[in-house]
Amino acid sequence: MADRKAIIYDFEKLEDYQQRNETVLDIVKKDTGVDFWRQTRTMPPTSYPPPMTLEAIEKLKEVKGLIVKDAPTEEL
Repeated sequence: MADRKAIIYDFEKLEDYQQRNETVLDIVKKDTGVDFWRQTRTMPPTSYPPPMTLEAIEKLKEVKGLIVKDAPTEEL
C-alpha cells in the first residue's frame, strides 16, 4: 500500500474555488475512494480530506490557486 499523508487544503480566492474545485474533488475522490470529507462552512472552505498518496498531493499542489498544507500531527 502506498504511503499516505494527512493534508489540509484551501483556495487563495473564491474565484479559484469556483473555477477549480471540481478538479480538486476529482483528484481527492480518485485517490481516497471517498465522496465526502470534513470542510469548514466558510467560502471558500478549508478542507480536511482523508490521508492521500504523495502522488495525489503533488497533483493538488499543481492546481493554480490551491494551498496545500501538511495536517498537524498530534502527539500521543
